[in-house]
Amino acid sequence: MALIRLVVLVLAVEALFYALISVYVRSLRREALEEAWARRHPDRPGDGPERRRFIRRSMTGFRRSLKARLVGLVFVLPTLAIVVIAWIVNFD
Repeated sequence: MALIRLVVLVLAVEALFYALISVYVRSLRREALEEAWARRHPDRPGDGPERRRFIRRSMTGFRRSLKARLVGLVFVLPTLAIVVIAWIVNFD
């Protein structure tokens, strides 16, 4: 029973951190894209449809990038660390 509670708690905490880190990384990328648009088009300030389309297309490409996928390590690394620690403790 304690193992099930540990697994549920760890997965809940990992999911929370995954969501927070994912939002943070996406916001950094979106901000960089907005700055790139402003540098390329200084004559078009504001939030026009071309700018929104540029950001939307670039963000869909970002979802498939390595940086976006590395956020998934939030699930793998802590789980792997817990398994290794439990194995070492029980091995001795």
